[in-house]
Amino acid sequence: MSQFAAALGAAVAAVGVGSVIVARSWPAPTGRHRAPRPADEEQLLRPVEALDQTEAHCPVQDRPTLQLRLATGGTCCTECRHTTPISLGDTQ
Repeated sequence: MSQFAAALGAAVAAVGVGSVIVARSWPAPTGRHRAPRPADEEQLLRPVEALDQTEAHCPVQDRPTLQLRLATGGTCCTECRHTTPISLGDTQ
């Protein structure tokens, strides 16, 4: 019986080693199958821009809302994401 137990243990070890070799050689996902994100105006704000918050009038919602001041000078509503560019007559 001890020879059978030794042969069974060797078979289990061989299966374990083989499965580890197969698992390590399996290709890892690289993420290259994803489509590139378009670089348009609907991207998220940069963290630096999100630091300067103020309450201002949102023309879309027609009420005062929390706005983010952008580095370009405009504002962006935090609720509806409407971007208002700065006009030439405004001073900050």
